Amino acid sequence: MSTKIQGAVAALSALALLTACTPSSNDPDATRNGADKSAEAAAEPAFRVGAVTDEAAESASDSTPTSQPSEDATSAASPSSDATSAAGIPSGEEFGEVVESGDELDLEPGQRIGISVENATLTDITLTEEDHPRISADPGKFFDTDGQTLTTDEDAEAGSATPNESESSDDETAESEPKKDSEKDDDAEAVEAPDDSAAWISTYDLVADSEYTVKATATTAGGDEVDLNATVTVGASDGAPMSVRTTLGDDQTVGVAAPIMLNFGSTVSKEFRDDVERRLSVKVTDEDGNEREVEGSWGWLYDDPQSRLHFRPKEFWPAHSKVSVDVPLEDVPTGENSVGQNDLTLDFEIGRKQVVKADVKTHRMTVTRDGKTVMDFPASLGAPKSPSYNGTHVVMSKASDYTMTSEQWDYETDVRWAVRIHNNGEFIHAAPWSAGVQGSQNVSHGCINLTTERAKEYYDSAIFGDPVEVTGSHVSLSTDDSDISDWVYSWDDWKKLSALN
Repeated sequence: MSTKIQGAVAALSALALLTACTPSSNDPDATRNGADKSAEAAAEPAFRVGAVTDEAAESASDSTPTSQPSEDATSAASPSSDATSAAGIPSGEEFGEVVESGDELDLEPGQRIGISVENATLTDITLTEEDHPRISADPGKFFDTDGQTLTTDEDAEAGSATPNESESSDDETAESEPKKDSEKDDDAEAVEAPDDSAAWISTYDLVADSEYTVKATATTAGGDEVDLNATVTVGASDGAPMSVRTTLGDDQTVGVAAPIMLNFGSTVSKEFRDDVERRLSVKVTDEDGNEREVEGSWGWLYDDPQSRLHFRPKEFWPAHSKVSVDVPLEDVPTGENSVGQNDLTLDFEIGRKQVVKADVKTHRMTVTRDGKTVMDFPASLGAPKSPSYNGTHVVMSKASDYTMTSEQWDYETDVRWAVRIHNNGEFIHAAPWSAGVQGSQNVSHGCINLTTERAKEYYDSAIFGDPVEVTGSHVSLSTDDSDISDWVYSWDDWKKLSALN
């Protein structure tokens, strides 16, 4: 029984192994005319569609991949005596019912969908969730008549544009670039089948209370194409609802290092994170509405204790951009007994590119805005016993009056023009008491000290998401115990946090 699905229908097959359509006969005197009619009936292509449990689907996917053509793409497969092998999975009508174009089927949520064809080979598959056409094509797994997994090249597996990132390239169009609205139509990109494909099983589960359009094309031995266009309606789920929210607001203007942050109402089980993440899309446009190619990735951070999912670009966001985020998670499985409570959309703007650089060794803080230096201040950073931390910090919040307290250093101090850059207690703030050594000594408890006038000037310019890069210290930021540690990771390490890698 699937670890994902309670009450899954175990009798359904994970693979559309073909069965002979010619009825057997023990009568040696059967007429040639009858045999000819049976052969003629067996040659008619037939599609089957059914639900597949995750356990069965994973069992099928564990079969040895092959790119070798089977001896007879339309022959019957003989089930193995090993029920756990791909070839031992039930075949024929146990896989699903025969479906013709225009048919409507009802399936249960939380399982995968499988499509097979008899007396033909699959050419391509298209599975579209009608309410959310922007979601990328489900690559699925293809199988031959012997129940072996077929290998596909990366382009075929990708199918259509991945909605959760757009990768930039100097030499070619990014594979992951989302479609422009003007390019979207009723027909999603098809996933191309490798040679000798007899069946396909989706990678992701069916979402409750949804409607899907299933399209398939197959080719007969004689070269004729046959098509399937059917509708699948998925029933409701009784899973407990789990909310998702974001800390950003619509129409908010943020800095170039601002991550997109999704916070869940509880913990999303690891085995369901790919189902959640693959549905998310991020679209970036310039001020005129033209789409920009931005390479980025989602990353699942440590649970705190609820799950947190952030998106950051490989490099800082391009300045003066607009970002649209689509998070269609209502009724999407998030655990054994939980589903997404709500859909979420977000539209915000990237402002000017303002970058702060603070150097522990030179005792200075510089601010550049769109490549031009606009501030260059003497500063005092963390003393050797209470150092500032190397690494890219991010402006999180600011307050004109703030009371700073520290149990570790036993102080409580009122400060002006405080800009929080990390939740470990690091701020940029006014410190008139250290004005005499700013530019020459580091005497703070880890903060960046400025005069009151300079702190006010910087405070007025700072917005959430501005990067603050500290260098020259003997300690560095950690990826632990931080609300925003996204830029502490190398790009390669960040991508490993994605459930889709």
